[in-house]
Amino acid sequence: MMDSTDFPLSRYLARVGLKAAPDLNERGLRQVHLAQALSIPFENFDIHLGRTVSLNPKDLAAKLIQQGRGGYCFELNGLLHLALKSLGFAVRPLLARVLYRRPDAGARTHEVLIVAISGRKWLADDGFGGPGLREPIPLVPDQIEEQWGELYRLRRDSRYGMVLQKKAGDAFIDLYAFDEEEVTLDIDIEMANHFTSTWPESIFRLQRMCALQTTRGRITLTDMELTIHRDGKIKNRTLPPGPGYIEALEKYFGIRLAARYEDLSPLRPICP
Repeated sequence: MMDSTDFPLSRYLARVGLKAAPDLNERGLRQVHLAQALSIPFENFDIHLGRTVSLNPKDLAAKLIQQGRGGYCFELNGLLHLALKSLGFAVRPLLARVLYRRPDAGARTHEVLIVAISGRKWLADDGFGGPGLREPIPLVPDQIEEQWGELYRLRRDSRYGMVLQKKAGDAFIDLYAFDEEEVTLDIDIEMANHFTSTWPESIFRLQRMCALQTTRGRITLTDMELTIHRDGKIKNRTLPPGPGYIEALEKYFGIRLAARYEDLSPLRPICP
C-alpha cells in the first residue's frame, strides 16, 4: 500500500483545482470534498471494457489523477482517503449497505469515509454518483444539511446503524446505511470491490454509469441516456452509439476513454 507520504498530493490538488493544501479543519475538509466532487466523475467504464478495477494506491493515482479518468465508489473514496490522509486528516473507511431504489437492503458494497476533527465526526463520500453528497456532513442524526439547494439528513436505524437520506419531493428517501462502530479492513474493501465489479448481476456490470456534480446541478449518464440538471431544470438526450458517444464522455465529463465505442460490452436489459 502507498504510504501517505508517497501520495502525489500536488498533482491531486491540481487535478481538483485547489491552488494550495487546505487547513486541517472543517473548512479544509469541505474544500477538498467539494473540489473532488466537482472535478472527478463517477464512472464505471473500465468494468465495461473488461478491465480489472484496481484499488492499489499507485493505480488509483495513475488512473484518476494522471490519466484524468473517474471511477466508482471504491476508487473515488479510495482516492479521497489517500488525499485526506496525506493532508493530515484522521480518516477511516466504512462499508455501507445501499438502500436507494431497492426493496430490501443490499450487501455492504459501498465505501464511505469517517473523518474526525477536534472530537467531531463527519461523513465524507464522493462516490455515490448523482444523488450523492457534494460536501461532508456532521455525523449527527436528524440534522438537516443543505448543499447547493439539496437537503440531506442522517437518521438512526435500530437494525442498520446510521442511514443517509436525501429530500426528494415531499419526503426524505434512504440512500444507504452504515454502522459507525464497525471495523472495516483493507481486505473487506478489496472483497466488496471484487464482488461489485465482477458479479454478473451487479448493477455496475449491467449498466454504464457516469455522473458529475456541478455548482448548478449535476450531469448523469445511464447507458445511452444523458441527463443535465441545471438551475432546477432538466434536459434529456439520447446519445448515439459510436464515436459520438465517446466524444460526449469527454465533452460532458472530461473523460478521455482511450477506447472505441465497440470496445464497450454490449448493453443488457435490466429486469425489474
